Amino acid sequence: GIIENTIASMQSRPVWAWLGAAISQPCFEVGTEVKEAFCSKYPELDSAFQAGQQTGKYYADLYAIARYILQQHGIITVLGGDQCSYTQADEYFSYRREAKTGRMATFVFMA
Repeated sequence: GIIENTIASMQSRPVWAWLGAAISQPCFEVGTEVKEAFCSKYPELDSAFQAGQQTGKYYADLYAIARYILQQHGIITVLGGDQCSYTQADEYFSYRREAKTGRMATFVFMA
């Protein structure tokens, strides 16, 4: 509900969105409970999950999920969504990659 709650808390309805760095689908394995949490609310998101190597595991496409939810809320223009925080080690920290923390910041503004 992060996207939905963010939109609901804004003073004016956004007309576009930018997706920052996130872990990419081939690197983001989740359990059945995560897939069911999304697909129970948005059945169309089934296509955002690819079967994993183990039973009950799936690779989740966070960018596809975010784009779909944004579009459901009337936001058609979605930029970004092409960075992988896991594989781009020179540019991003990833606890999944190296069990150590670092800090990243994104500036968000309304024009």
